[in-house]
Amino acid sequence: MTEIPEPPPDAAESRAIELVRLVSVRPPAVDPRFTSEVVTRARVQRAFAGPARALGGLLAALGTAFGAAVRGARRPAP
Repeated sequence: MTEIPEPPPDAAESRAIELVRLVSVRPPAVDPRFTSEVVTRARVQRAFAGPARALGGLLAALGTAFGAAVRGARRPAP
């Protein structure tokens, strides 16, 4: 059987292929402080994530309650 040739890559895919080739030939240098900076940022993000989730849950509950109250006030009495 004859294989169907793949269409040529678009511009974005061509750039991505070129970047992968560059990285495979010449890996980027990593600063010794890189790991400690990443760990520090992760800890800060984790410190904010819990309270942010709690606040989001509270705001969602308040919004649901407010929406139910507004819809309940609009209904005519039977």
